[in-house]
Amino acid sequence: MTTTMTDIARLAEVSMATVSRVINTPERVTEKTRRRVLRVMEENNYVYNALAGGLSKSSTRTLGLIIPTITNPIFAVSTRGVQKAATSRGYSLLLGSTEYEPQLEFDLVRLYLEKRVDGIIFSGTPLDNRSLDYIKTRGIPYLVTWETVDGHEAPYVTFNNVKAAKQAVDYFVSMGHRRIAMISGLFAETGRARKRWQGYREALAYWGIPYEDSLVIQKDYSVASGREAAGRLLKMKQPPTAIFCGNDILAYGAIAAARDLGRQVGVDLGIIGFDDLEMSAVMNPPLTTIRIPGQKMGSVGANALIDIVEKKSLETVHYELETDLILRSSVPRLG
Repeated sequence: MTTTMTDIARLAEVSMATVSRVINTPERVTEKTRRRVLRVMEENNYVYNALAGGLSKSSTRTLGLIIPTITNPIFAVSTRGVQKAATSRGYSLLLGSTEYEPQLEFDLVRLYLEKRVDGIIFSGTPLDNRSLDYIKTRGIPYLVTWETVDGHEAPYVTFNNVKAAKQAVDYFVSMGHRRIAMISGLFAETGRARKRWQGYREALAYWGIPYEDSLVIQKDYSVASGREAAGRLLKMKQPPTAIFCGNDILAYGAIAAARDLGRQVGVDLGIIGFDDLEMSAVMNPPLTTIRIPGQKMGSVGANALIDIVEKKSLETVHYELETDLILRSSVPRLG
């Protein structure tokens, strides 16, 4: 039996008008009342139909896309892939950013279901366990890009973050570097950062290079953070000769820090990034980096999800795309 707004009002012991305000103008409701109404809605699997008119069983030909942030250009690249694929098949796209906040992700999921999207794409492992549970209990198709989801038989389109990080460290070693640092993303915010760190550690172990905690710094993905972290590393008593950065943006900051301290990237210091943003090819020096198939990942993911929505694919799809190490001139050969 379908739960109605009348049922929610009765169970929460509020008026229909209050339930409506919680949905449409929550700022007009006290926090205590809002939480009570939302709790009753969640307990009864109630999703407000923003389209109205009994469309709960009809396709809206709309997909929801959730990305971690709008400040990192690499997510614009993958979003472009999703958009092009969706449009080519007659679907529109709703886009939302979590800014790495689990509650905001869950709020976006609820909003997308209110808008009656046909499916949801997550850019990265969902931050809030409630997000997948909420979708799965309502039978909404979903797909994960950028990562896999531990403990869930989730469809995904990804690449091997561990393997890609190993490519970077292996190249440093092949160029004669042994003291290799890493500026990583925040492990608490993204599984991608942890997996790249895992690849870094595994590569060091393979080459018999001792792992040192002091050579790994976690930072948010910004130029300023990369600059600060690299500055700390390069001021060590025994500074690294090479720095592997968790993304290109951190690498840009590391290049700036090296310049601040009179170091020459590509001459006496090596830096490798991750993503291969357009700017990386024109940096001074041009940045050696891991190229990820961002646009392809978005387009493959969108097509795979639409196939699930349209019942053209009944199996759980798992795609792992390849990465490439793009050699430029930011890594010198030692000795």
